[in-house]
Amino acid sequence: MGKIDVHHHMLPPEYVQKWNEASGIPKGLTLPSWSTEIDLEFMDRNGIEASILSLSAPGLAFVKSPDDALQLCRWVNEYAAKIKATNPSRFGFFATLPPPEPVGPCIEELRYALDVLEADGVTLLSSYSDKYLGHPDLRPLWQELDRRNAVVFVHPTFAKTWGASSDATIPRPIVDFPHETTRTAVNLITSNTVRDFPNCKIILSHGGGTLPYVATRIANQTADLGLKEKSADDFLRDARGFYYDLALTGYEGPVEAVVKFADEGHVLYGSDFPFARERTIVPQIANIQAASMDEETRLSIDHGAARQLFPRFSK
Repeated sequence: MGKIDVHHHMLPPEYVQKWNEASGIPKGLTLPSWSTEIDLEFMDRNGIEASILSLSAPGLAFVKSPDDALQLCRWVNEYAAKIKATNPSRFGFFATLPPPEPVGPCIEELRYALDVLEADGVTLLSSYSDKYLGHPDLRPLWQELDRRNAVVFVHPTFAKTWGASSDATIPRPIVDFPHETTRTAVNLITSNTVRDFPNCKIILSHGGGTLPYVATRIANQTADLGLKEKSADDFLRDARGFYYDLALTGYEGPVEAVVKFADEGHVLYGSDFPFARERTIVPQIANIQAASMDEETRLSIDHGAARQLFPRFSK
């Protein structure tokens, strides 16, 4: 059985057109060439049986008009649904949602995407207007996701309040995206969102950012200082319960750290294609295969855990 790739992006033509017409696109973010034909060739070369397509950051944030964002969102979801319907054994998709401000139209699109288009889950960005995903304004959305036992793919995005770049020659996502994933994951834990909505299966991008490496520090410091009504063990239990994809994390040290940290069966393969180039992805596949773990764990990462989340790929 081939790999199931849960971190795999699409670039629909109308989305690309709107992107090219927009102003204020974050520096360091350019769009690679993409089509389903290019994608399938990449998948076949690298032993990827199926991919769950999603939009990358900044999602629809560059669209100025809320009505235009809703219209583009619907178009993107219907485009993705056609790809899935045409080749269901190779492609799935995480639905795109409009910025949840207000949350009502976001929930309406969620229902349409899951009920009518049969999306495999939804994509949430790490923040919206600098509100991380545990913000009280987003609870109605989480209630609907929880009611539906949804798979929620969390992708980092650009924050409005970032300080100075650590190095102006390095695109911000390389350094800052992992920290955005960590911030929203911590917010989901400390706000009790993960406890209050336990039916949601939340996938953190890029090995969870820095969460596997800083979780014990955060858990113990917040408990020791009495900052939250949550013990260190409770914090760590919640943190281990996320799902973690290995997109751009396929290096020996990080892979083994994520596998050791996450709950059993909660580590998933991800490539980040096409934003990650094939020359970057291929060595990471080899590194995952060479990392120190038993064969059962390796097969779980390749496809087993994903088949549990998406049973239709087991048929």
